[in-house]
Amino acid sequence: MEKSMTVREPVADLPEEIVSYRPISPAAAVSVVTGLLALLSAALVYDLGVATFIFASVVGLFTGFRGLSAVRRYDMAGRGAAKAGLALSVLALATGGAVMGYHAANDVPEGCIPISYEPLQSKGGEMIPASAKELDGKKVYIKGYMYPTDQTTGIKEFVLCRDNGTCCFGGQPKLTDMIQVKLKEPLALDYHTGLRYIAGNFKVEQNQAPGSLGTVLYHLDADYAK
Repeated sequence: MEKSMTVREPVADLPEEIVSYRPISPAAAVSVVTGLLALLSAALVYDLGVATFIFASVVGLFTGFRGLSAVRRYDMAGRGAAKAGLALSVLALATGGAVMGYHAANDVPEGCIPISYEPLQSKGGEMIPASAKELDGKKVYIKGYMYPTDQTTGIKEFVLCRDNGTCCFGGQPKLTDMIQVKLKEPLALDYHTGLRYIAGNFKVEQNQAPGSLGTVLYHLDADYAK
């Protein structure tokens, strides 16, 4: 006895737009968004600091290359988006570098020595290193972040910190990462989470910081603040 066989009808042709559909690479899409954020942070590097735009640019480059790799390997869509993300990230690095270079060339007041926090760090068992003592009495220019206080406007005295993460989350900064700043008349600042640019006479003197930060070693009588 022959077994009965069921004959299936041929599947109807699918619409062209469904047949030709290719999913877009998620990495390519993310790279565009990250590239735009990197470009924005590069333009605002004066306020946001260097780390933000560099991090965003690196993420944009990484996701852009991942997107191109996925497009080639899995035949996905998004080649244009990945290339756009890469271009935006590269442009962000160039823009951020140009903005930083401009400020470095134009923001340092005449007669000031631009310094970082590195010369202020303890070395060889000495709390106050020789490199910091050499700056005592000299006019310096330094960048940093305002440690938050109860006062938000018309601030005349504050602690300048190396790390904005410590400031934002209210942690205790390292002793050698703090500078007590006193603004000369008529200067006054409002609280701001971005970078501040301060210049004035540098002093090495162990003293009490305002608020609850305890001892400070470094002081700045500032006649320039931005």
